[in-house]
Amino acid sequence: MAPARTVILLLCALSGLGSAWADDQRQHLSDLRLLDSEIQGIKQSVLDLERDMAQLEDSQIYPAVQQLRVFLTMEVFDFELDQVELMLGDTALSSHEYSAREVYALRKGGVQQLFLGNISPGVHTLKARFNGHFEDAGSDQPYEKSIEVSFRKDATPQWLELRIDRSSGQQLNVRVFQREATE
Repeated sequence: MAPARTVILLLCALSGLGSAWADDQRQHLSDLRLLDSEIQGIKQSVLDLERDMAQLEDSQIYPAVQQLRVFLTMEVFDFELDQVELMLGDTALSSHEYSAREVYALRKGGVQQLFLGNISPGVHTLKARFNGHFEDAGSDQPYEKSIEVSFRKDATPQWLELRIDRSSGQQLNVRVFQREATE
């Protein structure tokens, strides 16, 4: 009888250990969830800080009195944009060659920042050259459109939008809009 009693006592002791082990695991899981929540909060704080630092850096590097931003939008769905070149007077500002993915994004309403930099207040001339081709014409028939526009830069940030649309047939129109800075 003693061996049976020993076995029963041993089983009771082991079942108590199993229960304590399960409680310990639940507490450990709860601690992990709390830790994960704290980590996510820290990540969000770091992202917010990084955004604020980038805005501060932009405001220091590109002060409002000198800031010029040039954006590109496109409302033509069968034109494959290959390249855009920007000049301010005789100074090259930027040149960008487009991937199919970038053209797709522009067709879907995307906006691309072509330039961010400093210029002095006063009257300036922006020149832009657009190279590409119409889809039905094939890449062996390149199309080029150039524009030149004068604008006055005052003591506030200057934002210009270059919008490519169709004037008629296979002729592109590039309109320039002055936009109010939202920063």
